Amino acid sequence: MTFPSKRDGWLVGVLVAAMAALVATAFLPLFTEDAGALAIPFALFHLAVAGFIAWTLFGTAYRIGDDAILVRSGPFRWRIPLGAIVSVTPTRNPLSSPAVSLDRLRVAYRAARGERALMLSPADKAGFLAELAARCPSLRLAGDRLLPSRAAPS
Repeated sequence: MTFPSKRDGWLVGVLVAAMAALVATAFLPLFTEDAGALAIPFALFHLAVAGFIAWTLFGTAYRIGDDAILVRSGPFRWRIPLGAIVSVTPTRNPLSSPAVSLDRLRVAYRAARGERALMLSPADKAGFLAELAARCPSLRLAGDRLLPSRAAPS
């Protein structure tokens, strides 16, 4: 099941403004008298950066498969094995992550080099958590988070 990233309006506005500025300034040197040999590479660089921003903005999604969460954000990819997930908790941490919103879920998981975490921002957080809980028997849904299941009494 695929969950697109939630997009904060203010962040979309900032990124669209940045893309518009890059596209507008890409062609400025072409219209000056002394454009020079760098005008075309300059324009191509600006257009490439604007394309990269658009790809990341509109190409961020999370797919829960049979054995992993597959995270895609523009050209970047991550794979989180479902069996390695330790917890999923809400956060508004602004650190860089494959999320286009500050309304995020911190997915903590075991990796070869210790515990790691990735912050995701599914538009349907409740659906994402429910789907993940259904596929991860080692986790239990507790409100707006997934926590380790309690050990069965012996």
